[in-house]
Amino acid sequence: MGHRLHMCETVTVQLENRDRVLAKRDAKKRIKSFEEDPNWDLEKKSFGVEALDREYTGVMGEFAFSEYADLTIDGNEYRKTDPNDDFYVEYNGSRCTIDIKTANKNPYALMVKEGTVSADYYVQGHLDGLVVTFYGMASGEEVRAQDLVGTPYDHRNYEIAIEELDPIPEPEALTPVG
Repeated sequence: MGHRLHMCETVTVQLENRDRVLAKRDAKKRIKSFEEDPNWDLEKKSFGVEALDREYTGVMGEFAFSEYADLTIDGNEYRKTDPNDDFYVEYNGSRCTIDIKTANKNPYALMVKEGTVSADYYVQGHLDGLVVTFYGMASGEEVRAQDLVGTPYDHRNYEIAIEELDPIPEPEALTPVG
């Protein structure tokens, strides 16, 4: 399915060393709850990146977006994984959810695993040290409209090329809910 082409306007957030320490702590707490589930296969679900590193990358992305938009991150622990909704906000006059996808490798696309599209919006970021660069966002509807792409990890992803993402909203356009 086609997308209109956008010029990719990136947003960069510089985090502090304290954020790294807190993100590592939070990632360990989250992964501990996953490990306690006898049905959670850390090896199979690693997607080429150790589960703890993957969780840390995600938490750093959440920290950066919370810094950018002056939002509070969800610090709850979950039995299997977080609910794919990192932020609850009012945007464009509606209450909605935003899920932050953060890669530790330079991403070519926003990727959302089949069966996990539950957020209203997805934001793609990239972590490099203490710097998170946000490339843009897409609505959950746009994500679900994409063809599924196979992966070497026993699942398929919806993918939207980075250059096809919409710019992320200005911080003042996002009002926290709850």
